[in-house]
Amino acid sequence: MGEERRRMSRDRILDAAAQLLDSGVYSGLTVDALARSMHMSRSTLYKYFESKKDVVVELIDKACAATEQELEAAWGDIEASDSSDALEAVLGIYANHGGRLPRAVILEPERVPAKSRKRMAATRAVIAEACTTVVRRGATDGSFKFAQPELLATAVVASAEAAIAAGAGGTLVEDRAASVRALYPLFLPGALRV
Repeated sequence: MGEERRRMSRDRILDAAAQLLDSGVYSGLTVDALARSMHMSRSTLYKYFESKKDVVVELIDKACAATEQELEAAWGDIEASDSSDALEAVLGIYANHGGRLPRAVILEPERVPAKSRKRMAATRAVIAEACTTVVRRGATDGSFKFAQPELLATAVVASAEAAIAAGAGGTLVEDRAASVRALYPLFLPGALRV
């Protein structure tokens, strides 16, 4: 089997696992359910992944890597934009991250493998650092009136986390990504110097 074909098969398995996990119930992802959804045998599935845990770990790693790559690719534009636009851009990237993670991963993080929880925490820390950098810059250049930029950045990231969870849980009308994007106009009046 060629490497390209193997990668495509692994990606298909990850997509199918993400769909099962997007039901919002972590226990919905079993090796049997995954194999059935792909019309493949368990033994074929095991040729690509040793366990359900390995599927989840790779799925979350790919989502986190995509978010970190998106932030890295946008960072030059973020640094060049004014502080309020930069904050909106960072929130937009975090919104995309919330949309990449399957609902069950968001709603039942305690069931996710420890390695994946650490990976998600690392990505959250990268977003928090970017947010803090933007808010500090805004406080320094006079764009933001908020005297404690770390507190504002912490509030923005914590609110984004809560919006992602509420969107995944269905308590908000918006989906999880739209829920995070809706935060920007809520924070902006309190942060901007008027």
